Amino acid sequence: MDSSKRGRSIALCVACVLSWGSTPAFAAAPQRDHAASAVEVASGATAQGIMSVTALPPNFTGDDPEHVRDALAGHPAPGQPASITSRVRAFLSRPFDKAPRGASQPLAQTDRTFTFVIPVSYGVRYLSKKKVLTVNVSLAAPGNPDAILLRETVKGQSGRKLVVAPEAKEKGFVQTFDIIQLKPRDGIRTTVTGRTMLPGFGHEHGNGDFAIVLICTLAPPYLSDDIEHSAPTDEEPTDITRRTSTLNGNVDAAWLVDRKEGTIITKRLRLVK
Repeated sequence: MDSSKRGRSIALCVACVLSWGSTPAFAAAPQRDHAASAVEVASGATAQGIMSVTALPPNFTGDDPEHVRDALAGHPAPGQPASITSRVRAFLSRPFDKAPRGASQPLAQTDRTFTFVIPVSYGVRYLSKKKVLTVNVSLAAPGNPDAILLRETVKGQSGRKLVVAPEAKEKGFVQTFDIIQLKPRDGIRTTVTGRTMLPGFGHEHGNGDFAIVLICTLAPPYLSDDIEHSAPTDEEPTDITRRTSTLNGNVDAAWLVDRKEGTIITKRLRLVK
């Protein structure tokens, strides 16, 4: 059975988004209308004090990658938090300002700062005798080792071993993959590593509900979208559509947290190749 694939890429810039008509959410906004990031809201920190936060609330979820993607695409979902659309509106309405890395962030930059929480189930080890915590976690997207996987959602059932290719779509074996990833602009760095002394690391964290928190600053072209369709084949008798959305920007910080407690275990993590 023949298969067909169709891809399309959409690079978004300020002019592109603003040209999508009179969408009210993307009207120009003055700088004083800064909308707080997830960390600011959760901790009460100021726009300039995100990096100095010492704790997060229990079950902190950060910014929803899907909401950020949809706001950038100009199609925020009904009920989406107004804070995200306000932040996107703010930075898309102003020229991009290349602030020096490590410098105090102006409002124009903090508007583009988003916080993504990625659960981890491996790669975190504590050596109790040495009181040393080590982290070595790959965040690479399965189909793109140059990007960090933020979220992957699969809907529908695979027809493998259940149906033959000509009958796959008719019998409802249709799948959609929605992948949202982050491509760092400062190099191919998708593995989080770190080693730090933690004498006070309690026994209760031995089976902690760990997550990596990425604080990211988005930069042009902000978003690209690629949609690919694969017709059923004998090897994979499923009608598959894959949407891969890539956010572009810099990772300013990586933290290890206990999701359940909201404890920031260490901020001394870095991204490597």
